[in-house]
Amino acid sequence: MATPYNMAFACLTCCKSFKREFDLAEECPMTLKCPECGSSAHNFGRHFKAPKKSNKKQWDKIRFLFEHGFRFQKIRVGSGHHDTVPYPETLEEAKEFVVTYKDYAIHGD
Repeated sequence: MATPYNMAFACLTCCKSFKREFDLAEECPMTLKCPECGSSAHNFGRHFKAPKKSNKKQWDKIRFLFEHGFRFQKIRVGSGHHDTVPYPETLEEAKEFVVTYKDYAIHGD
């Protein structure tokens, strides 16, 4: 049996984040219904750390990254692809990030 993983889902409408456990060999939905508002909550993977619901600037950055295909998946660069790229801290940094790492973007939902 495969190891289950806790996947983080975030609703970009009401800024709620929650985790659900999945056996990745069997299933891993890209969206779930938000338990707060009923909108789509998107799968941001195992490494996503949500900001406080009231932190509008950070949620704006998350929306921007999501709209450009970044769901906080690990981006590995360097020889052997062992080095991971940190995600940007601000929306301004995110604008440069999406240009620099556009080849790593995930499209479709």
